[in-house]
Amino acid sequence: MNNIRALFHVIFNVQGATLPSTGIFSSRSLLFINFILMIFLIVIVSRKIFSIMRDERNEDRSTSNNMSQLQKKNQELACQLEEINQSHSNQINYISSLFTAMDSGVILFEVDKSIILFNESARKLAHINSRCFFYPEDLRNNIIMISIFKKFDDVLGNRKCFTMKLRNQDDRDIEVSILPVLSKYRDGSLLGVLVIMKDITEQEKIERIRKEFISNVSHEFRTPLTLISGFIETLKMWENLPAKDRYRSLEILEIETGRLSKLISELLLISEIEHKIDNISLVPIDAAKLIEDGMESLRSFYEAKHQIIKKSIDLPFPILYGNDSWFFHAFKNIFENAIKYTPDGGCITVKAEANDMLLRVSVSDTGIGIPDEEQEKIFERFYRVEKARSSKTGGSGIGLAIVKDIMSLFDGYVEVKSKVGSGSTFILVFPLRGELQSKENTNAQASGQVEIDFSQKE
Repeated sequence: MNNIRALFHVIFNVQGATLPSTGIFSSRSLLFINFILMIFLIVIVSRKIFSIMRDERNEDRSTSNNMSQLQKKNQELACQLEEINQSHSNQINYISSLFTAMDSGVILFEVDKSIILFNESARKLAHINSRCFFYPEDLRNNIIMISIFKKFDDVLGNRKCFTMKLRNQDDRDIEVSILPVLSKYRDGSLLGVLVIMKDITEQEKIERIRKEFISNVSHEFRTPLTLISGFIETLKMWENLPAKDRYRSLEILEIETGRLSKLISELLLISEIEHKIDNISLVPIDAAKLIEDGMESLRSFYEAKHQIIKKSIDLPFPILYGNDSWFFHAFKNIFENAIKYTPDGGCITVKAEANDMLLRVSVSDTGIGIPDEEQEKIFERFYRVEKARSSKTGGSGIGLAIVKDIMSLFDGYVEVKSKVGSGSTFILVFPLRGELQSKENTNAQASGQVEIDFSQKE
């Protein structure tokens, strides 16, 4: 009975619950009631336990959902971080590629003059390598670094850029700029020194050529102008001058004004060539006729020296494409040179021969010849092998330079073969852009060669 009472207390949570009198129940009935109450108690307790387990399961499920969301967030963050790292890596590779490919040399120094990094151009221009990272004392023997370090303290102290020109071990002209590297986030504190090196060899060469050109042009103008001015003063005394002196003075004035006129024409031609270099109109050129015209324009000169002129041309003669005026000037210049430097009574031979690819026009003389060491230089502007002799012949030193420029515009070239005392041969080589076309010539010989003697008839 006491057990039954305890069960009632547990199940119904009732204190002092009154049970029916035991006298109305038999022992078997009480056992049965006790059994039923035990089952009922087990059910209630089980429901309580399952309720607690269900709550815990729900909590676990909620925790699992939260963990799943957290994992998803972590994965998203990991992907974003990977993208950021990849982007950062790409930027580093891009900057590194630019840094390596720069034409200018770049060196970054610590304040203590130790090198942090340098690019490939700096390695070549300054003759440094990775050894300088471990043995900075090697830089003390480097001629470029010695000059840079001399200005290092000034740049650090004044915090201003400094620029200078140096020449390295390869005889290359280098412009060096030294700049302080300042922090934007620490009140402009000094982080290091940046050195930028630029190869200016070609610019310096162009500048030297420009200065030489101006100097030479000034000289070429000054000489005839001085002579003209002097003989003008002489002619002021016209009435007191003998007829012979008058004639001589006028003759010199004519020669010098002619030199000036020719010089101006050549300079204008150089300017025309340089301005049209990117806009060349190609037209068919009757090269054979232009050769004839060039020789005819100088007839009075070679006839005055009793020179024998021979011409040999292959047939059929090709049609050349280019600028006919420039072709005329190129041929006329080398033909005029041959006349100038061939002695009286000498022989000059003009040849033109072609195949499917090239046209070769050559002018050979029996003149004084050109030394081997001078043969490359004669195509430079204002260069003359013997200035005294060139002055007597009236040469300015521009003609062959013009020929070289014109041939370059034709995608061709000019070459010279010469031996001192045996004469010279100048060869113009033109690439053919059109098909070979026969030029009507009723006097053509069966051998395919024609030879015409232009020597003066006695």
